[in-house]
Amino acid sequence: MRTVAEQRAYLESLASKVSNPAAGFFGPGSMAWRLNREMVLGLVVLRALFMQVAHPKVAQGVAEHSDFRKKPFARAYATFKAQQLIVFGSCDESIEALVRIYARHVGVQGEGYQANDPSLLFWVYATLLDSMFVAYRTFLPDLSTGEWARFYEEGKLFSQLIGITEDQVPSSLNDFNSWMKAEIISDEITVSPIAREIGLSLVNIPVRLAAPLSGFLAAGTLPEKLRRGFGLTWTPRRQKAFDLLAQGSRFIVSHSPQFLHTAPSYWFALRRINTSQAN
Repeated sequence: MRTVAEQRAYLESLASKVSNPAAGFFGPGSMAWRLNREMVLGLVVLRALFMQVAHPKVAQGVAEHSDFRKKPFARAYATFKAQQLIVFGSCDESIEALVRIYARHVGVQGEGYQANDPSLLFWVYATLLDSMFVAYRTFLPDLSTGEWARFYEEGKLFSQLIGITEDQVPSSLNDFNSWMKAEIISDEITVSPIAREIGLSLVNIPVRLAAPLSGFLAAGTLPEKLRRGFGLTWTPRRQKAFDLLAQGSRFIVSHSPQFLHTAPSYWFALRRINTSQAN
């Protein structure tokens, strides 16, 4: 694993190859911008977080290096903010966010785990990617096979930015999907008692009053094995309600202006690019 200084130098070397640093590592013409601008993605944030702590080493790190019982929202917000900066920020903004994360993770280590371990980073990245697929196949109009393939290829750069080695990333989207399915049913991914406690703390996000809805969304989007592991209730009646919610979401997104369901970070990024070009 690289030192913090080595990681910064590595990121700066990647940024030196970008034609328009103000547009960031991806830019407005990328699939990364197109997909991540959708506010509906907020419906699968809990899914990704639940899946992350289903890896015992990730759960151990969260338990030993965060105050999840008192501040369950802190890690979720930090993850979301960093992801938005990496995708929509300028190269300089992205690098600063990435270095802060990397430096913070240096101290997150214990018996059998280290937060900057590329294999653990890849699991966290994989949960974000897989949750993106679920969001678009559930709450948003789905993409074509070619569009998904293009997005997956762009994601390889994202994985490099957060410290994942190139050889750990499956070469194609089909390979990734096969890996993910195998990983979920494997003995490695299992809901430990501490993971369940972390998961139950997450259903209070963003506020305790929203816990029933948050738990419903998490249960409806998680794989069956993990839903049972976290003890989330699911019934045929809940499935019908979930299907209606998904259908309604797809209809609204398909028949409403784009600006109504676009994240503010997307518009701020466009304004930054326009300002830089005007100067």
